[in-house]
Amino acid sequence: MADAAPAIPAWTLAPAQPADRAALAALIDTVLAASPALTRAQQALLRAHAQDHLHGWLDAAQAGGVSCHLLARGPQDEAVGMVLVREHWQLCSLYVAPDWQGRGLGRALVQAAWRASHGRTDRPLLRLVAAPGAEGFYRHLGFRAVRSLQTLPEGFVAMGLPLDGDDPFT
Repeated sequence: MADAAPAIPAWTLAPAQPADRAALAALIDTVLAASPALTRAQQALLRAHAQDHLHGWLDAAQAGGVSCHLLARGPQDEAVGMVLVREHWQLCSLYVAPDWQGRGLGRALVQAAWRASHGRTDRPLLRLVAAPGAEGFYRHLGFRAVRSLQTLPEGFVAMGLPLDGDDPFT
């Protein structure tokens, strides 16, 4: 009988800090470059959006404008995932390193975002805009397509998950 594969050490979640900017920017670039569902134009759009907001959001976190900004670190203390929620209702960024996808980290980050937002806003939904290729992941977590008040780029979908009621992740 073959030996079982060694268990992969779990990640740790902690609030992102301004000193994490370079690691988060590198994580975003790595994830976007490895996303086959995205065209080069979509990658550039997401990269510009994420990089532009990354710097402002970390600063805004200290002023209370960001309700959840978590960094997931792997066993070597490397950045392997991140999530950002603004104003307890807008999930703005979720990135998981390619080698860590499919291991439950994305779900754990969304769950942490939902829990950080639940009961802290009068908005009925945790909302996001799913990039091409990500809609199925969010649907699996219980998000549903919702109407967007803005025009979205082709292939992007506005989605929401109720913030009222019981924890959908239990």
